[in-house]
Amino acid sequence: MKPVVKEIFLLRFVACLGIVLMHSVTLVLDIYDIEENTVFFVLTSLQLALMFGTPVFIFISEFVIAYSYSDELPKSFYKKRFSYIFLPFIFIGIVDAALHSININSIDFEKKVLLNFFEGDFHGYFIIIIFQFYFLHPLFVKFIVSKYPAYQVIITACIINFAYLALFNFFDPFKYLYFLPYIEVEWTVLNKMPFPAWIAYFVVAYYCGKNYEQFISLLHRFRYVLPSICLLMLGILLASQWSGLITEVHSKRIDVIFYTLSVAFLLFFIASKIRNMPKLIIFISRYSFGIYLLHPLFNIMLKSFFTKYIDVLSASTVIVSTFFISTVCSICVTYLLNKWKFGPYLVGQVHAKEKATSNKIRASKTKQLVNHR
Repeated sequence: MKPVVKEIFLLRFVACLGIVLMHSVTLVLDIYDIEENTVFFVLTSLQLALMFGTPVFIFISEFVIAYSYSDELPKSFYKKRFSYIFLPFIFIGIVDAALHSININSIDFEKKVLLNFFEGDFHGYFIIIIFQFYFLHPLFVKFIVSKYPAYQVIITACIINFAYLALFNFFDPFKYLYFLPYIEVEWTVLNKMPFPAWIAYFVVAYYCGKNYEQFISLLHRFRYVLPSICLLMLGILLASQWSGLITEVHSKRIDVIFYTLSVAFLLFFIASKIRNMPKLIIFISRYSFGIYLLHPLFNIMLKSFFTKYIDVLSASTVIVSTFFISTVCSICVTYLLNKWKFGPYLVGQVHAKEKATSNKIRASKTKQLVNHR
């Protein structure tokens, strides 16, 4: 396996903390009776701006696989991911159900467990998505990559992803499929769980990871337009929300696809210019999976606590406090459990202190690629 590229540290750092901040904002919108005024507009816009978090993690997952394993996946690939990713998914799903049943009396524990595992009714649904891509990866390489040009595959994947999400963004199931039982549940599950809802991130990440040097070279060629494209995609996202075109606040929106990719590309470029990645970024990156899994559990408890003090605490105070407390507590629990031999099976492994690719070697290769163009 190749050493990890240093850009991944920044992507994990931003995606992880972006998700924690987004959930902190969501908590405030849930407990405060905020009317549709300036505060509501700002907080909802911030939520939307942070919607790249989960898709970026999907991008990272496939990028690392495509970059690290040039020919085929190692024999231990699925065993390790079952042990350190899927088992924590089971454990956290049960804990999430327990906390919800304790803090919200109307929720039955057994029912919530079933909802979590079979309908993705908690933040861990992301793991079901990446496991679909784990199994899809070798089939994709064998039957698609070897037969079709990259640009055709990327365009096709984006069209499929766009069309799939457009169906859920614009089709009203309650108007046309009202006769189906449990249509709301079925519609929600189909919107987020099947891999076509995320296929563009998988395909683009594969080609970026497989052709890493060329990818970085391309980003440097278009370095002056990357920020503008990112801002444009964010503008389109916010415009579609406040114009009423798409009003659901989640990452399964057609306008999030290209916004997420523009954010990922911009972060890759920024990280490629950093000679020595700051220790804080590397530290958060190493604990990113544990933070992702655990912080919503702390949010459940914090929500019960802050609800009692909404008359004396401002919304901004609650956001900052929730963000800080849930992040720190998640890191501490992940660290402590990883000291126990069975801990990684509960909250995942702490990423090893991976050796990044040599800046000098990478810079030399990138320069050569640019000169050849």
